[in-house]
Amino acid sequence: MRGLISILFRLPQYIRLSWRLMKDPRVPWYSKLLVCLVILYGISPVDLLPEALFPHLGYGEDILLFLLALQQLIRSSPPDVVKGHASDIAEEKRRRKEDRPGAAT
Repeated sequence: MRGLISILFRLPQYIRLSWRLMKDPRVPWYSKLLVCLVILYGISPVDLLPEALFPHLGYGEDILLFLLALQQLIRSSPPDVVKGHASDIAEEKRRRKEDRPGAAT
């Protein structure tokens, strides 16, 4: 349970990282294609486990496929590219915290 909470807590950073990787030309095209196909599958009316018959399993399947596609995107990207984008995201987060009104200076 603790691992799931940790993943959910970091999900916004993973999504930002994935978005940056999708736009980066150094990331393999096939990983980007997989993410696009999973997104299309998620919004398409065709489902392996229809939400109407299996409400929780149907949505869970879509979410699981999406998370696996993001994991594949991150793992197949060059490590230096992932580290560079991750450090940029951390720096932006740090700057936003400092720029907040009432933040300690």
